[in-house]
Amino acid sequence: MARKRIKPGTRIALMLSPLERDLIVERTLIDPEMEEQLRCAQPSGSKLVIALTLDDVDDLAGHVAAEANHCDDERIRRSLDAVYDRLAKLEAEYTDEESASKPAVRAGPPIQARFTAKQGQYLAFIYYYSKIHGRPPAEADLQRYFRVSPPVVHQMILTLEARGLIERSPGQARSIHLRLSRGELPDLE
Repeated sequence: MARKRIKPGTRIALMLSPLERDLIVERTLIDPEMEEQLRCAQPSGSKLVIALTLDDVDDLAGHVAAEANHCDDERIRRSLDAVYDRLAKLEAEYTDEESASKPAVRAGPPIQARFTAKQGQYLAFIYYYSKIHGRPPAEADLQRYFRVSPPVVHQMILTLEARGLIERSPGQARSIHLRLSRGELPDLE
């Protein structure tokens, strides 16, 4: 399925129940700006509508997945997983990239605008892991380092690949290769 192209910064609607919104606000470590957006969500019937950029969606998905991954209450975990699934669906449905073709590796100044801060951390981890171990990381290595669930890591890998930042061979273990130079990557935090 082709992803719908939107301009960078375009806001897309996320529907949440008031209970889901409250779970996110109370249980995740979102920044104050995102919390304010959630608290000011416009009601639409029994749901709340939150307008988010794709970067907001990516950031919120990470926070929701992290909390769901560490939650002991099965009911709350299921609710957070359902929110994560909707966020992942939005990320898979839309793109704000200029070109559908994979861009070539470029020399020159950093191109950090092509990826979010979180995506940059994944890219930096892939770079350093490959350099230290002489082979790319497995998704399980990313999962352990970032302390997230396997679906979160897999979605991030798919996103990085769709944005042309990595290449991989699906079904082949440890096949992730960066399409960026070290100079284009942020430092690993």
